[in-house]
Amino acid sequence: MGDRGSVESNKKVSIISYGVSLIIFLIIAIWGKFFLKGGDEMGYALMNFYLIMPLVSLVFGIILGSKDAYLKWAYPIVFGILGIIIPSFIFIGSLDWISVFFSLIPALLGLAIGILINKSRNKKLV
Repeated sequence: MGDRGSVESNKKVSIISYGVSLIIFLIIAIWGKFFLKGGDEMGYALMNFYLIMPLVSLVFGIILGSKDAYLKWAYPIVFGILGIIIPSFIFIGSLDWISVFFSLIPALLGLAIGILINKSRNKKLV
């Protein structure tokens, strides 16, 4: 029974992590597409693509990696793709592979850190 509860808990953590990340990324996309004024592009890009998106990907990657989370391996792929799509959606025609660094690399790094945390936590229990 305890094992099933832990699986359900891990699914909830996954759903919450994916959901919150997706909401934050959608807010960034909507803000950039509909509310960005001329001359604010540099500040918008620096704040969102170089600070918020990598930080969100890193934090939720750590959370998913530290649990035996449901679909944790898909997180870097899904949000790495969003990290490419959102800038090209906002700045039309600016599909650039440097966008991979906005969320794929931080998500992979967060996942690796989370897995290390999980392994060290499991070693202490044994």
